[in-house]
Amino acid sequence: MKRIAMFAGGLLAAHAATAGVYIETVKRNISTGTTELSQKMYVQAGSGRFVDPGGNTMVIKGDTMYVIDDADRSYIVLDQATMQSLGKKVSEMMAKAKEQMAKLPPEQRAQMEQMMGGAGALDGSQRTVEVRDTGKSDKVEGRSCKLWDVTRGGTLDEQICVVAFSALPGKENFQQLFANFSKVFEEMSKSVPMLAGVMSNEFSALTKVGGYPVRQRAYDERGKLENEESFVKVWREETIPASMFEIPAGYKQKQMQMGPGR
Repeated sequence: MKRIAMFAGGLLAAHAATAGVYIETVKRNISTGTTELSQKMYVQAGSGRFVDPGGNTMVIKGDTMYVIDDADRSYIVLDQATMQSLGKKVSEMMAKAKEQMAKLPPEQRAQMEQMMGGAGALDGSQRTVEVRDTGKSDKVEGRSCKLWDVTRGGTLDEQICVVAFSALPGKENFQQLFANFSKVFEEMSKSVPMLAGVMSNEFSALTKVGGYPVRQRAYDERGKLENEESFVKVWREETIPASMFEIPAGYKQKQMQMGPGR
């Protein structure tokens, strides 16, 4: 969720386009210097493909999102009908959870709420997300970037280093992609308000950074930066084949599951 929100927050600041963009993100252990691939992103003509090393792929095309599983050659479609069905199931699950929790002693109820992400997970309110310009800057793979702190639910959560869109090649592609992503988000907000509320708060706060986060580094519970970071290793313009945004031949559609037997 956090990665999707970070990405989408940056998209809100982009402007119009035609060339394709390939972005490669890696994780790095700062102590040892070792790195590993985290994500590959392909963006062109309003479509996007996001691939992780585990064989999980997400494609956004038009007003539909596809979640592709290469391991079992299958995919899930997140369109209007699916969102409406998902929203109904989530509402039923949350209603049952509230009913069961109401029967618990206050102490146990508080513990359950904490495990589920706070009382807001049940009453529809959402944790706050705020960004603060630290006034500092750094460089990531030769690109100058501004450091921002991100606070979630009142807790310092991560630091991001942001490059202005004006300094990134092929930036115009992202406006088209976000226009399509926003259609999916709009349907999600209608069908699954709880999930949409989380993303909405992320988008609202991260719009303020005015660029793309080329590095992310989490804070620990003491407010100290952790020893691992995620950063953009490759950002280049290139023509992306249209096939990158299609479901591979032979893959079968699966229905989204919501818990055992659902």
